[in-house]
Amino acid sequence: MSEVEGREETETEGTEEEPQDARPKVTMPQARDIGRSEFTPHALGSKNRSAPRKGTRKAAKRRQIIYSVAGAVVVLALIGAGIWWETRPAPSVKFKGAFGKAPSVSVPKAKPAAKQNVKELIHGSGPKIGTNDFVVAHLLAYQWATKPQKTHEALLDTFKQNKPAAGTASQLTGLPALDKEIVGRTPGTRLELTLPYKVVGDQVAQALKLGAGDDLVLSVDVLKAYGKTASVQGTQQKIDAKFPQVTPGAPGQAPTVKIPSGSAPKKLEVQTLIEGTGKAVAKGQTLVGQYDGVLWRTGKEFDSSYKHGAPAGFPIGVGQVIPGWDKALVGKKIGSRVLVIVPPKEGYGSTGSPQAGIKGTDTLVFVVDILDAI
Repeated sequence: MSEVEGREETETEGTEEEPQDARPKVTMPQARDIGRSEFTPHALGSKNRSAPRKGTRKAAKRRQIIYSVAGAVVVLALIGAGIWWETRPAPSVKFKGAFGKAPSVSVPKAKPAAKQNVKELIHGSGPKIGTNDFVVAHLLAYQWATKPQKTHEALLDTFKQNKPAAGTASQLTGLPALDKEIVGRTPGTRLELTLPYKVVGDQVAQALKLGAGDDLVLSVDVLKAYGKTASVQGTQQKIDAKFPQVTPGAPGQAPTVKIPSGSAPKKLEVQTLIEGTGKAVAKGQTLVGQYDGVLWRTGKEFDSSYKHGAPAGFPIGVGQVIPGWDKALVGKKIGSRVLVIVPPKEGYGSTGSPQAGIKGTDTLVFVVDILDAI
């Protein structure tokens, strides 16, 4: 008997013996008896299961495109976030306030960016500052620590001391990164600088007590600048013929000093050629001036600020210059031109100054323009 016939007999016998309400037995077909056309994966199209809707493949493609686009957007967003993080504006210290007055300071709680940063907060006017110009500036410096601090104390504050920094522009502070930024600016300018420790350097950092790895932040108000052509203005007074006669030079050039034929005075002589209208020079101030010095003996120039290309600054009345200057210039008004005749004992004494060609017996003649006193 064949397998088909045997199966039919079994089914028939089962039907006769089973009760009417019993479930029919189902015999699973063997794999070899199933044709390819009869097999549907996942029972798609089987009883009680709906067939695929029209357009399913198109929908799947659309979903695939949407997913791909969404993935690309996410990737681009992540890349953009990374670029923003790398190029995001660095936190900075804020200085706010009127020019020439101590500004208020806000130091971020975030760690310093360790990048040099320079901003011109206020733009001044007038001629640009040259490398050799004499500059007067207020400085305010703070420490931006790597460890956030609740309070910050100024490391340097010339406002509080009422003593601006004064000196040649290229060497005003001894901090090259700062001095470089002052050159080329104009008086009336306020700068804000953030300088990493490596830019500040060990020597300056130690002097300011700046912590290793910390940033130095500064506010710089450039108050005044005096260039090579700076001079006092006014009409010169006539003086006695026994004194050297002074003829003003062109802007930026030294005056001509004519020595009389007689002997040099034995004591300090001071003659005001132009009377200034400013405040009197006080002991301990830095006198800013143009000067020219000649020897009474020869009439030759031995020193001159004009030769150096810019005015100079000297602490006055405190023994930092020759005695004749301390005695002659303290009390003179800013804006004055003064003739000073200095005998040896009020100058370089009996030893003179060989490097300048000054003998111990030489009387010195100076013409000084008092431009300012800081």
